[in-house]
Amino acid sequence: MENLEFDQHTSQEYNIELAAVKNQLLIMGGMVEKQLVNAMHALLNGDKLLAEQVINTESAINAMEVKIDEECTRIIARRQPAASDLRLIIAVIKCITDLERVGDEAEKIAKTARRLVLKKYHGKFYSELQELAELVSMNLSQTLTAMARLDADSALKAAEFDAKINDKFDQLNGKLIKYMVNHQDDLKLVLRLSWCARALERVGDHAKNICEYIIYLIKGKDVRHKNLDKIRSKYFE
Repeated sequence: MENLEFDQHTSQEYNIELAAVKNQLLIMGGMVEKQLVNAMHALLNGDKLLAEQVINTESAINAMEVKIDEECTRIIARRQPAASDLRLIIAVIKCITDLERVGDEAEKIAKTARRLVLKKYHGKFYSELQELAELVSMNLSQTLTAMARLDADSALKAAEFDAKINDKFDQLNGKLIKYMVNHQDDLKLVLRLSWCARALERVGDHAKNICEYIIYLIKGKDVRHKNLDKIRSKYFE
């Protein structure tokens, strides 16, 4: 794990402000992680009340994104941070955007769960969807742990894991498409499952983005849109 040291300032108030935005970022990460778990539980178990809870909680996540963003903007304007402090603020601003979008994807899954409960649909392809969800949830958890620990090595491993999520999604999506072609009566309902699978795949993409921001924060290198093998060989070995 990288030993990243943030500047300690003569202003104790400034130190508290930086610690606060880091803490709020982690709280938001925990919220969206719980949202995803609850949304999938609602879908797989036909829990309409839990689905409603996820949908209603989304506004709190949106509000937290705005609050953290405003605080980061205030720190930049007032403190004019440099070096690692500035990278921290930039990384936080970027991470909260992806976390908010993870919340959006969880909300989509919860809305689908609510719809499928009303249609009394349950069972087919749920095991495959659960397998994909488990991969995504595990990766999101690893990403948030890397964030909490400021661990670039773990962030890179989590980013690399996204390829397995994509493979799993492609396999499931292929099955769903084949089934919809041959079973027109279930087309609309199975299409909703396809949307859930796509939402999970996008959560994986957002987790990868966050991993790239963690690497940027710690290494000081922008690794977006770059080959992960090259990133590993250039910055980690």
